[in-house]
Amino acid sequence: MTLSKGIMILGDWGTTVNRLYLAQWQDNELTILDRAEGQGTKNNADPEESFFQLSQKWLTQHGPVPVYLIGTVGSNIGWKQVNYVACPTDHSRTLDTALRFNTRGVDFVIFPGLSCINRHGLPDSMRGEETQIFGFLADQAKQHKPIPEQQLVCLPGTHTKWALIENGIVTTFLTSPIGELYEVLCLHSVLLKSATVKDWDDRGFKQGLSLSVKSTSSLLHTLFATRSQQVIDGYTNAQAAGFLSGLLIGSDIKSAQRSFDEFSHVVLIGTSHVNSLYEEAFSYYDVTTEIHGSEWATTEGIKTIASCEWNFDD
Repeated sequence: MTLSKGIMILGDWGTTVNRLYLAQWQDNELTILDRAEGQGTKNNADPEESFFQLSQKWLTQHGPVPVYLIGTVGSNIGWKQVNYVACPTDHSRTLDTALRFNTRGVDFVIFPGLSCINRHGLPDSMRGEETQIFGFLADQAKQHKPIPEQQLVCLPGTHTKWALIENGIVTTFLTSPIGELYEVLCLHSVLLKSATVKDWDDRGFKQGLSLSVKSTSSLLHTLFATRSQQVIDGYTNAQAAGFLSGLLIGSDIKSAQRSFDEFSHVVLIGTSHVNSLYEEAFSYYDVTTEIHGSEWATTEGIKTIASCEWNFDD
């Protein structure tokens, strides 16, 4: 099946959310025609049924178009498990490990994630973020930009990834579960209640960020101030939420700098809100940033690894 033209479904199916894109090749460019969003793998008991419910109108309109999925959909908490590709690697080795199958007359490809032994000598893994890295690198090549010998890429999110790229190869990475830790503390601790972006308090964020940068104390020794400032200083939940986020993000960057030898520049790939928080935090450390959106990087990455010939087995 040659994919130089035609309709397809792309999926960034992560732990917390499933983002599907109806896409079409037009003049060698991948154009997004429509989007749909559903449940992530964490609480999804029937991924197959979930996919077909979410994409039914597209399949009815266009027929059984090929589907390309990345993320934890290929993990042991996902739909079908796909082995990891060990670092160092580029995107070509992920093609060899991808899982191809046919369900309900639809051809699927689930791409693998990456694994490594990180800077702490511990096993680490990612699923989904590697495709965003490949998208960024593919665009760099397409723009004929000079590629540095080393690049550090930060992909903030539920499980923030710090990936070291050397001459276009992903050599190693670290994971910091900042987003998940924030959620757990909101939902299962007395530190604060869950807060939305609408309730965001920038002053609280700046205070937490400043403390994480200047304090010699560990994160564990500053976390409880999230609650103490509410009961003693009258902080609102929104102020406390901003404070906690500042503490976590600032501590994440401080630790990453120690692990990656005091870097001065980073490529940042994420959603606009989280990118803005990390960009502000990087400025406290005098680190410059090159910023890209996660949706753009994802679609560029899937385009890179999906634009090959696949022969599906029935």
